[in-house]
Amino acid sequence: MIKIVIIFIFAGVNFTSWTQKITVDTCWHMPIGINEPELSAGFGDIRPNHFHMGLDFRTNGQEGIPLYAISDGYISRIRISPTGYGRVIYINHPNGITSVYAHCSSYSKRIQTFIQPVQEQFKQNDFDWNLPAGQILVKKGEQIALSGNSGNSTGPHLHFELRDTKTENALNPLLHGFHVSDVAAPILQGIRVVGIDENGYLIPGKSFQVPLTKSTHQVLVPNDFIRKGEKIGVCISAADPLKVGGNTFGLFSAELWNPKGERFGFELAEISFDDSRYVNSHMDYDEYKSKGVKFQKLFRTKVNPLTIYQLQSIGGIELQGNDSISCSLILADVHGNTSQHELIIRHPYPIQQVKKSFFDSNYFYLPDSSYRIFSPTMNVFIDTFTFYEPVKKLEKFSIGQLGSSKTVIQKAICVELKAKNTITIEKQYVSINGDALATSRENGWLSAESKQLGTFSIYVDTIAPVIQFMPTSSNNIVPSQFSWKITDSQSGIANYELFINGIWTVIYYDQKNTVVTWKNDKNATIIGPPSGNLLSMEFRVTDRCGNVQSWIKELHAIDEHH
Repeated sequence: MIKIVIIFIFAGVNFTSWTQKITVDTCWHMPIGINEPELSAGFGDIRPNHFHMGLDFRTNGQEGIPLYAISDGYISRIRISPTGYGRVIYINHPNGITSVYAHCSSYSKRIQTFIQPVQEQFKQNDFDWNLPAGQILVKKGEQIALSGNSGNSTGPHLHFELRDTKTENALNPLLHGFHVSDVAAPILQGIRVVGIDENGYLIPGKSFQVPLTKSTHQVLVPNDFIRKGEKIGVCISAADPLKVGGNTFGLFSAELWNPKGERFGFELAEISFDDSRYVNSHMDYDEYKSKGVKFQKLFRTKVNPLTIYQLQSIGGIELQGNDSISCSLILADVHGNTSQHELIIRHPYPIQQVKKSFFDSNYFYLPDSSYRIFSPTMNVFIDTFTFYEPVKKLEKFSIGQLGSSKTVIQKAICVELKAKNTITIEKQYVSINGDALATSRENGWLSAESKQLGTFSIYVDTIAPVIQFMPTSSNNIVPSQFSWKITDSQSGIANYELFINGIWTVIYYDQKNTVVTWKNDKNATIIGPPSGNLLSMEFRVTDRCGNVQSWIKELHAIDEHH
């Protein structure tokens, strides 16, 4: 509980303090209807399991701010989801750029009029629709939606993106017509030195912190820190203030030069969505999880496909032993403000020979290998490039254990568990470290995918979800919406549906708050006077093991003049 409180306090700071006014070129229209829009998060900021792929605009803690198309174009995609971006619109523009508007509370009447019949036809509350060119045209400055807090948003705001229409890569808007006043250079906050092998993989137990001075930093590499064929890797913690003493955003670029003229760096101008989770490889993940500090690597592993790196080399610094070298570190923001540092690296010891590869495939899962593991009660399927680093093998299938819950992975692994024969298989599901997974069932086996390692178990769920109706204030005869809180403490929610007079009706599920809402377009009331128009309502929730709970009520519809 303490961790949750800390997270939301931090999220609140993100949308109230880290601000900067933003302007746009005349080719664009401002996407949000605020007189002096302010930025609360930048492109490429490091987030849990992803890079931040756009700009966040403050809405002063409010929902319902008008959102506008930044240019002429057509709506290419509309998605409604209980997680992720929530309600989101994608607009393709003639110049080859797609603009994205996420976490909306609602769409404009014209767009909603298109969406709702399609949802009703296919009975889809979760909606993801790709539209052909020309079906819904929009004009520059046309209102398309209202801002909100839908999906996984941590507070009301507009998450806005620019993408390359062909590649769908996210583009840094501050390089494409969006501007903030930036007069301060990036700040170096920390340096860590790690040992890496010839593939750029971290050598366990080989790391130390470098004491910082103003601009020249002394790096004394301990004896036996690296051996022949290994290198040292430099990791940096840095931030970019927009003015001296002001609030900070993520770093745009960094470069490290050595005396041989070799260099390695990154630049956050464009990021592939398929590779965004590789942020866990770009930063020192273990240091982040243990201490909360985001150290970005000035080297890469051989399996890291991110295109943010300026060179294809792995990077790292090779030492010959008994030597001292000077390296230049240059930090830059998107507006060209730079700060330069010198690293004086001393290693007054001979380099020892490597007896054998540190990561023996008999004892480690390797990132570029796939694995198929079978046992009488548990089967595991691991695809290539699932791991960021070599991971020590830990298999205790008798208790369902595969690896450690502390290990982060890129791809989901598939796990099969032999079902229990003491209860019907439809009521059984797979969990990872106590968290329920979506489970399929076939031929006496339970199958699930997981992006976590740890202990896999079989649980039984025979209890239906809980529905709690959330009545509105008695001062409101006809509420604008009805809400239900839904929870399931076991296998998890699989489906939710509302029927009015037997007809399937569109609703929205806010998963982070476990609340389902229905827009009251039939003037229903639970407290008003009786009327001749009676509504029979059934709200039905099903969990992943097929247990069903229903809320059934007969309500009156009040005429407009009431």
